[in-house]
Amino acid sequence: MFGRNKRSTNKTLLICASAICLMASNLHSQTQTVGTFLNNSEAFEGYNLLAPNSSDYTYLVDNCGQVINQWESEYRTGLSAYILEDGSLLRTAQLSSSATPPFSGGGTGGRVERFSWEGELIWSMNWADTLQHQHHDIEWMPNGNLLILGWERHSYQEALDMGKTPNATENDMWCTQITEIQPTGIFGGEVVWQWCAWHHLVQDTDASLPNYAEISNEPRRININYTANNGANGLNPDWMHSNSIAYNESLDQIIISAGKFNEIFIVDHSTTTEEAAGPAGDLLWRYGNPMVYDRGTIADRTLFFQHNAHWINEDHPGGGNVLVYNNGRNRPGIEASSVEEITLPEMANGTYPIDETQPFGPATYSWRYPETLDDTFYSSNVSGAERQPNGNTLIANGQNGIAFEINSEAEIVFRYVNPITVFGATTQGNDPGNNGIFRFPRYASDYPGFLGKDMTPGDVLEANSWITGCDSEIMDLERSSWEAYPNPFRDVMAVDFKEKGTWIIYSPSGVLLEMGEAKCGETVKIGKKLNSGFYILEFSPKFVGDSFSKRIIKL
Repeated sequence: MFGRNKRSTNKTLLICASAICLMASNLHSQTQTVGTFLNNSEAFEGYNLLAPNSSDYTYLVDNCGQVINQWESEYRTGLSAYILEDGSLLRTAQLSSSATPPFSGGGTGGRVERFSWEGELIWSMNWADTLQHQHHDIEWMPNGNLLILGWERHSYQEALDMGKTPNATENDMWCTQITEIQPTGIFGGEVVWQWCAWHHLVQDTDASLPNYAEISNEPRRININYTANNGANGLNPDWMHSNSIAYNESLDQIIISAGKFNEIFIVDHSTTTEEAAGPAGDLLWRYGNPMVYDRGTIADRTLFFQHNAHWINEDHPGGGNVLVYNNGRNRPGIEASSVEEITLPEMANGTYPIDETQPFGPATYSWRYPETLDDTFYSSNVSGAERQPNGNTLIANGQNGIAFEINSEAEIVFRYVNPITVFGATTQGNDPGNNGIFRFPRYASDYPGFLGKDMTPGDVLEANSWITGCDSEIMDLERSSWEAYPNPFRDVMAVDFKEKGTWIIYSPSGVLLEMGEAKCGETVKIGKKLNSGFYILEFSPKFVGDSFSKRIIKL
């Protein structure tokens, strides 16, 4: 291959000089910053729902980043969005701050909307008043009802009456509330079931109250005086900060992620609302932080402000297990994210068993990506992951607006960077800035919601795009200045430089890992110290004020 064989000094000088002249006159910046960076044959084919955190628009894009459909709302996204089996869009929406007192925490929403495939608003509902407020997530049920994840506000005095330890801020308490709504007409709906964490509190400070007990003796109840991170959340009304909800029809159970507790909970949905307020509504299972119920220490904690806890589809590899994005915030030793699969214990007598003195099992995950934690993969908030039918796992590094897919060997086979910010579409080559996403769900090509729909791809979202990850060819102009091989590589990668310049290796999240100088005609071996994974190799020629980037993978 050209660039790998010996050549005469004159030929090398001629090539370098020619390349400099050519690029000096014709070159514009070739550094890709947004859109599809990688989409190889191992990626699961489907359509991705993109709901940028700072936008009123929701987009359905294919793996090449081309728009299949889009919906516009009068409201910014409230974070989660879904395509239903009739092709309609179900999304959360963020009401203005003036419409949502006294709730103003992270994940504020207050509204749910349903749009037809053609973009018509066909149903909506506000769940926001002075006592309750929808936030973060929702779940559409097979029976056509809707589960709303909400805050339920209780006054400081009400909290004291439940055994809360007094504090100087005298703050309200927002407890997790799950409400099942049966939609009616084009607006609103009927409450048909409800579960409230407030009914399942326990405390060990006031023996005169009916919810008094030793915390370790009540592992299925919630300690009202638990405070994480040296008590920080105890002074904040958003005390639990639940951030995801999912439903399992075959089990008739609901799983929620309580971020500030660093735990995930499962509750029974087969109860009536009245039963759900009593012992039958106590937690069936919990995982992540046994210190919360005094059956562990900080060393036993496994979750760190996690998001997107849900059951893996029974038809997919790992079906029936729980998948969760473990953000890694305040993880001892390293703030790094991971995606973890948890195998639930076998149920007995309608619940998940627990030993008299031990925490709920399992002790740890059954699968994790990455197996070795790496702080270049980190999102302190939002984010999610989902298992694909072919066994791949699609991951949303939400804070950084990055979605990527790994195969069963933990090799990256797809990567996309959200180009949409509050200012609209990012111009290719520019830094997208605040481009966060909550998740990046993918729907198979044969998903029922797409039957009979026009799935013709349109343009990509980014402006002035000149390269996509769906094009396996390197641009001729770029090829004339450098060549990297093999790609993927196992030990080191050789790079032939046909110009003098600077090379840099970045992590997918933009962290500089390695850099060096190259001479014209030099071959440099790079990547020896890199872990397995996906990286960006950038080259900036000395005599041209532009740069090139290339996707590289170490196996």
